[in-house]
Amino acid sequence: MVIDFQSHIFPEGYIAEMDRLQGEVVLEPPDPYSGLRYFYDRKLDCRINTATFQGRDVERRVAHMDKLGIDVQVLSVPAPGADRFEADAALSLARQANDAIAALCKKYPRRFAGLFTLPSCSIRASLDELVRSVDKLGLKGFGCFTNLNGRPLDDEDLFPIYERLARLRLPVYIHPTAPLATQAVGLDIMPTLIFGWAFDSTVAMTRLVYGRVLERFPEIDFVVADVGGVLAFFAQRAINIYTGRTEEIRQRYGLKENPLDSFRRFYVDTADHPASTLRCVLDFFGADRMVLGTNYPYGPEEGCVLVKNSLKAIAELALKKEEQEKILGDNASRILRLSAI
Repeated sequence: MVIDFQSHIFPEGYIAEMDRLQGEVVLEPPDPYSGLRYFYDRKLDCRINTATFQGRDVERRVAHMDKLGIDVQVLSVPAPGADRFEADAALSLARQANDAIAALCKKYPRRFAGLFTLPSCSIRASLDELVRSVDKLGLKGFGCFTNLNGRPLDDEDLFPIYERLARLRLPVYIHPTAPLATQAVGLDIMPTLIFGWAFDSTVAMTRLVYGRVLERFPEIDFVVADVGGVLAFFAQRAINIYTGRTEEIRQRYGLKENPLDSFRRFYVDTADHPASTLRCVLDFFGADRMVLGTNYPYGPEEGCVLVKNSLKAIAELALKKEEQEKILGDNASRILRLSAI
């Protein structure tokens, strides 16, 4: 079974509700240079993501899957999620997204699995929506972001959410969003998308380790988009720093295990990276901790080019059959408990 862990959708009702609310994030008119549309964050005073409305035609989406050899897509709303809104607006948007994704999963139960977004400005509302998303809608995990409207993922206010996820043994999928360092990156959305998102993913993973979230909630599988930022590429530097001050780090952060071992407990997806990049990722994480990701439906040919690129990169690794099957679907199936599909 081939499972695409990073497959996105902006449901029509979700965008309509965002337009109605005119809240912290708004959808801009088409850019005069490219014709693309962007989400603009009024709080950060900058663009935070590209909008895509490809992939809404579910029959066409399934046809693409059949053509490309994708058995199951794991659906999530990319940035901006409900986390970037406040109060009732956040809950309304979360419900719009979760209901729409659940409807697709219900219509095509063997082709789609869904992740829920949460109105994280309110922990109480998040817990209620989490329960509704699982018990009523049948969604499979939390579609989280590398920060939640500027709140780092090791913030103890978020621990009740982790406690509930751990109790239910649900995974957390972490996708980049407007980085904590957005203003430092500066210029426009391009440096943010190219470098800022990878930086924020790496910071999020580091805080989850040093903030002892992974140690405290071992029942949760954390899956990080886009090969986990730059962690694999800076692994030796992390090793050198830890080796030189082991006792200081353990005492300061209260860690019981080697943080390097903790970093290797993350799962990462492959979207959209060439084989040369994936070899480095494979060296650090291993085939047991990698899942296929494509970033569909972003990109040319209604998103099909990125799917082709992702599958080609994995094939070019020339892995043993068992290792390739783990990355293409077995790991994801286990994380999401999709054996029934």
